[in-house]
Amino acid sequence: MQASDATAAQERAQSVSPKSAQAKLREQAAEGFRKDKYEAPRLFDTLLADTSTSEDRMPADHAAQRQTASASLESSPQQAEVKIVLGLDDLERERVWNEARIQRRLQGDYERSSRRLASLVDESLDKPLRLHAIRVLGADTTRSGFLSTILTPFIERLSPSPLLPAAGQGKTFLQSLGLSAQKGKQPERVAQQTTLEDLLKASKELSANLQRFGIFKDVALSLEDSPSVLAQPGDVDIVVRVKEAGRFFAQTATDIGDGEGNASVTGRIRNALGGAETLEANATLGTKTRSSFQVRFETPIAASPDTRLEAVIYGAERNLGYYASSQEHSRGAQLKLRTVSRLGLHEFGYEAVARHLHSLDSNASISMRNAAGHSTKSALTHVLSRDTRDDPFVASRGYLLRLSQEYAGLGGDAAHFRAEGETQASRLVHPRLGMSAALRLGAMFPLQGRPSLFSDRFQMGGPTSVRMFKMNSMGPKDNGDYIGGDLHWSAGYSLMTPIPGKEHWPLKLHAFVNAGQLIAMDHNATLQQNVWRAVATPAVSTGLGLLYRHQIVRLELNLGVPLAASRSDGLRKGLQFGLGLSFL
Repeated sequence: MQASDATAAQERAQSVSPKSAQAKLREQAAEGFRKDKYEAPRLFDTLLADTSTSEDRMPADHAAQRQTASASLESSPQQAEVKIVLGLDDLERERVWNEARIQRRLQGDYERSSRRLASLVDESLDKPLRLHAIRVLGADTTRSGFLSTILTPFIERLSPSPLLPAAGQGKTFLQSLGLSAQKGKQPERVAQQTTLEDLLKASKELSANLQRFGIFKDVALSLEDSPSVLAQPGDVDIVVRVKEAGRFFAQTATDIGDGEGNASVTGRIRNALGGAETLEANATLGTKTRSSFQVRFETPIAASPDTRLEAVIYGAERNLGYYASSQEHSRGAQLKLRTVSRLGLHEFGYEAVARHLHSLDSNASISMRNAAGHSTKSALTHVLSRDTRDDPFVASRGYLLRLSQEYAGLGGDAAHFRAEGETQASRLVHPRLGMSAALRLGAMFPLQGRPSLFSDRFQMGGPTSVRMFKMNSMGPKDNGDYIGGDLHWSAGYSLMTPIPGKEHWPLKLHAFVNAGQLIAMDHNATLQQNVWRAVATPAVSTGLGLLYRHQIVRLELNLGVPLAASRSDGLRKGLQFGLGLSFL
């Protein structure tokens, strides 16, 4: 009985052909892939004919497995129990290899198509085309007159005829038709000969110009055949499809830093009147700035993103008791004109402000008692700034230059000329180490025989100024009150590096050295003597800490110590927290 069973099994084994065994193994391999939710690769089929590159070839270990399996089937075709065991790691490698091969193919097809399209465009750049109209779609809340002013320079460059609004889909602007006719002939259109290249360049510039106003979140341009009945063969339209950014914005925020806490609410209307205007209102409550408000209106001049006019009305109630034993109430208005030149951004302004120093402490100094009361200032201002830094808060390359001047004396109590300068340079000294050096200078000269006023003098000290000194607690002092100075300088040097292993974090390590001095100018001495007196006795501090680069602000937590200081300076040993937009 056993002999007959063995004979039958042997006959069945012999009846299994090598081809059937291979087919069975393929089915088993495919079933295993389906169970693991992977597409079953053809383990025993040759690769596609065009996969001849080294990147498209199957990994060496998989090829070796395939050759071994094939050899086993050829050498022992009659052994029915041939097994190929593929673990999950093998399946994963097969899947990754297959996906990478497909991606390389798709990338190659895309690059070939891009090169072909670029070649076709290059061959057609000299093709004659005439601009018939510019159509703007999606600008529902933007005034047609504002858009017309933006588009006029582009139309004038492409056509000698002036721009006219036209009825149609969206907001359409077309060149007026210059018609010339001779007796007995149909009038012919007079148009400047332009090419596809001219229209493509104009479209690119127009897109960049529209985006700079900040009222569109998406701008897409295309060239399309003109649908107008007045269009002639070869006439095209530039079609501008835009998506307007949200008009209304509201935000609440809380700020805590260096012993001060504030809560604020801000509301903003973008494109308020349909001409890229901005209307913004802000109100703040806090500890040192007890209350403040600001209403700001900004509009472009002549529809230019490079020239803007800003009007501001503001007011504040500040508690100065932490350094000057008083409180200050102020109300004012500013008018500013910003424009761009080769030197940088210019800001010309006029400011009128009324101040009131009141609520003096019982131990207030004689200087503060003399300064108490009402004062007014009427001043012209100018600021020139040039900023090439790659990041305004944590720069790794570039520089900042800022120069400001203020002339007060057009009425009011204040009469002075005040000048300030700030420069900062940053660079990478190592791929993981950046350095930053900064210098600030300032001087104020009284005019018309009047002394400088407390509210206009310079103050120094604090986490955004000379670190490891208390806020506004450097310079001239009278019985516990820091009354400000007329001449100051400060310098800083910092090294920054990412936290090891966390290069992508916005949290960085930094070390710093700061120095500076603030003095009251002796008007019986020369300017050179006053400058030497300020430079000869600097206050110096050093330390290290953490800095965090937030989207709208920079935060620092430092551990440091003053190395040199005057007896009157307010020192801050140990930890110091800072929050601000500009640090030394």
